[in-house]
Amino acid sequence: MSCVRGLRRWLGRGAWGLTGLAWVLVTGLGCERSARGPVVVEAAQGQDEIHALVGKEGGSLAFPGGGASLEIPAGLLLEEVHVYFKREPPTFDLAGKDFLGEAYRVSPHLSFAPGAAKLSVPVDKELPGSADDVRLRIYSWDKYTEEGPEGTSTHENWVPQPLAKFAGFSQDRKLAQFWIYETISTRTSKAPAGLFQAAFDTK
Repeated sequence: MSCVRGLRRWLGRGAWGLTGLAWVLVTGLGCERSARGPVVVEAAQGQDEIHALVGKEGGSLAFPGGGASLEIPAGLLLEEVHVYFKREPPTFDLAGKDFLGEAYRVSPHLSFAPGAAKLSVPVDKELPGSADDVRLRIYSWDKYTEEGPEGTSTHENWVPQPLAKFAGFSQDRKLAQFWIYETISTRTSKAPAGLFQAAFDTK
């Protein structure tokens, strides 16, 4: 017997005693739990940010028309979290490389390890050579150190993101996919800090 039919049957009988009330409360709550599952949210056309309350069941956030998507498998989050997925204009600027898609921000700061979320980015440019041979990586704006004649100096630039790894292509080869082991952004991060940018070598 379905949850809805069960409730209707009890209410139709006028079961308003303690037993009936207890059945309604317990079964009603059970219905809510059994209806729960992975959250699936798609942005409206022209929308640059989407968010969803994602819990243990996991979920996906996506931009329409074969756009970028973020998939969080079940079991990665121990409690419900408001996950924000935002796309921003590409700001990648590094000699000898070019970017795919736009820059993407995932917040708040979350660790998925030992598992990983999957970030899929549109392959919107012709890759130099076979797609399987092109080195695709996620970059982020970060500090790095450099040794020179005058000692160690610290700089900021787009550098390979160690918390992300190329996972392959979608079946139709229109999306490049990356494992994301940890997000690097908070809701207050300002571009280019906290952005994931997919890029490839142009040579």
